[in-house]
Amino acid sequence: CEGKEVILNFFTTPYEMTPYSFLVNKAAAVICSYENTDLAQEYAGQGIFGGNAMDAQLPVTVKGLFNKGTGIETQKTRLAYSAPEEVGMNSAKLAAIDKIVQEGLDANAFPGCQVLVAKDGVVVYNKAFGNHDYKSSVQVKTTDLYDLASMTKATATLPALMKVYDNGDVSLTDYISKYVYPLRNTDKEKLNLRDALFHESGLKAFLPFYTNAIDKSSYSGSLFSSTRDAKHTVEYDAGTWANPDFKYLPELISPEPKSGYSLQIAKNLYGSEKLRGLVLQDIADEPLSGKGKYEYSDLNFILLREVVEAITKKNMNDFLQQNFYRKLGATTTYLPLQVVDSTRIAPTENDQFLRKQLLRGYVDDEAAAFLGGISGNAGLFSSANDLAKLYQMWLNRGTYGGEKYLSEKTCDLFTQSKSARSRRGLGFDKPDPQSLRSSPCSYSTPPSAYGHTGFTGTCFWIDPDNKLIYIFLSNRVNESRKNRKLISMSIRSRVQEAIYLSFQRSR
Repeated sequence: CEGKEVILNFFTTPYEMTPYSFLVNKAAAVICSYENTDLAQEYAGQGIFGGNAMDAQLPVTVKGLFNKGTGIETQKTRLAYSAPEEVGMNSAKLAAIDKIVQEGLDANAFPGCQVLVAKDGVVVYNKAFGNHDYKSSVQVKTTDLYDLASMTKATATLPALMKVYDNGDVSLTDYISKYVYPLRNTDKEKLNLRDALFHESGLKAFLPFYTNAIDKSSYSGSLFSSTRDAKHTVEYDAGTWANPDFKYLPELISPEPKSGYSLQIAKNLYGSEKLRGLVLQDIADEPLSGKGKYEYSDLNFILLREVVEAITKKNMNDFLQQNFYRKLGATTTYLPLQVVDSTRIAPTENDQFLRKQLLRGYVDDEAAAFLGGISGNAGLFSSANDLAKLYQMWLNRGTYGGEKYLSEKTCDLFTQSKSARSRRGLGFDKPDPQSLRSSPCSYSTPPSAYGHTGFTGTCFWIDPDNKLIYIFLSNRVNESRKNRKLISMSIRSRVQEAIYLSFQRSR
């Protein structure tokens, strides 16, 4: 271990350190855990990484090494892992989550999922359920990665934007056209960042960007139909059938990587770098409808990715890895197949319309896919445990692991602001106390909470009042997006309510 800092941990009495005096004197730090038990090992490990504070002192003198009373104090700086009772929650009541999830599994609402609950900086529930898909027996692990879908907006684009805002590189009143040239001299020239974050830009909910790459002369009739017929043979969504018998334009799509075709859309499907410019031009050309009114739109966050990269001069995944994910020790990433084996990634749709394959490690969202897997609206993959580190940083108002990521002022602005026109926050979703039916949260979730949901069957919610984090990750779109049982059964909000009902207090 020459040249490296070593921490020695003795799972025995202090007197047993003496024969190892040479190593003790070489070590950067020494821990005495007194006994070799699973619990002692767990708490020592958490103490080393900042999950637990350590302030004990030696009760005896270790001859030639330490005097009685020797000890140092460390602070809790990272998430800890312990029983619910440690933070005032009831284990038996929290176990109601298992029953709700099992109900969803039995109904084939999703093949598997991860659920994590953390309170007061302590992870009290972190479980994986079910399998990767309905056909295999590969069980979900807590370390597996899921396609986060629109959770990307608040887990990637938003922290990136918060960082450049914190650095003083951008203002929320800045026009997006300052950074995205195609918007200049259009009706979108004066859209600002605040408009986009609140979804009040007047942009449409989405645009089918993939049609740019389709050779319109390669098929007859329409791409979609409300009924199945001889041409429309693929069920794209409930009540929508698609014609898969089309060809891509060779000047925009290639079956193999080659010069000028670096955007990997899926396996054996590569897009030209021209596609990104075509997407931006489509947004610029589409007329605004109702600027100042609320309409949730993926296009807002596709543009915000452009803003971040124009300011940082970096690929957004690289910028996020450098400033957040890698420093947090999180395997949260775009383009996950470049980082982990596909066996660690839950598959999503069996897309027989556009990509003609089961999607595993390639983003489900079409817009993000045709942008090469990195987009402001979708494309991020992660496990629940790794996401909790980023979300705890926000609860800590910008710090985690003893490191400062964002200022308290920036964290407060983005996590506490709310639109006057809708329930939306600055990039975050919020509960809707005026309408429980339309609210994305459970009944007991306070108005101060912030988070986001994802199309693939995901959500996260951060409750600053109770210092609570709730994460639910699933692949409910496997094998088809038409499966809406997760939504109709209110699985995510019911799990969330079970968390609040587990609090050890009168309600």
